Amino acid sequence: MSEHLPPPQRRASSGFGDPALVFPEFASKQRGLEKVQEEEGEGEDSSYGGKGSFDLSSRFSSPSVSRNGFETPKKTSSLKLPGFREEEETDRSTNSGSFVDREEKRKCPGCFRKCCACTCMFLSIVLIILLLTGLSVNSSVKASLPQVSVTNLRFSRLDFANSTTDLLMNANMKTVLELSNKNDKLLYYSPMKAAVSSENINLGQKKLGGFMQSPGNVTYLSIPTRLRKAKVYDVDATLLRNKEKKLEAVVNVRLSGKLGFDWLGFRIRLPTVIDCEDVKQSDVINGLKPTCDVRIFWQ
Repeated sequence: MSEHLPPPQRRASSGFGDPALVFPEFASKQRGLEKVQEEEGEGEDSSYGGKGSFDLSSRFSSPSVSRNGFETPKKTSSLKLPGFREEEETDRSTNSGSFVDREEKRKCPGCFRKCCACTCMFLSIVLIILLLTGLSVNSSVKASLPQVSVTNLRFSRLDFANSTTDLLMNANMKTVLELSNKNDKLLYYSPMKAAVSSENINLGQKKLGGFMQSPGNVTYLSIPTRLRKAKVYDVDATLLRNKEKKLEAVVNVRLSGKLGFDWLGFRIRLPTVIDCEDVKQSDVINGLKPTCDVRIFWQ
């Protein structure tokens, strides 16, 4: 009788078959190793939870072998989440803005120096123009000032009267000034105020009308003053009376007003003072013509 034998079981070749099918012990060990690898993979994934990015290069990268047989390092690419990219772009924009600010701050000192230099140059030019203009006006004014001298100084009356408590003085005096315009410009004299004094005694004041003086002209200006019952000190009155009897009185004459002239087509009027100090009566009588100082910018 023929017996039915079971078909022979197929054996996997040792080179191409799965060893787990042939060796059961190897299969159990392989399953345990895969379980351990899965637990380690879950731990690594959980460690990256909540962070903006995680790197998978350690899993997918494979070492490259060089021709010499040694492993060569290879650049790993990191996988980043979209949120992290937005933050990185924001940081880049911020950094670029701060770089621009730094560049602008570096440029600001140069702009400030240029602005200061231009301002200083402009102010210097303005000051130079003003200085030159002032010097020109000053030279023109000095050349246009008249020459003034005293030609007459005489008391027509000088007497004193005693009251119950004070000493009173009455005086009439006439002073004549000679104004010479030796320039080629027309001079304009505004109304002036004249004051005459001697030995600390005010001999009177007089308001003079304005007038015009042609080039090369000589004008005589009469200043009559009058004083009635003025209180004076005994010492000053005695000195004045004694000197006037000897024709040696010393008189001060002061005129203040404005002097005008034409300069570059403009008519300029400047405050002017004609000051005749310590004029001796004897010098005037002898014809010496004491000179007076003419000053501008005085009031």
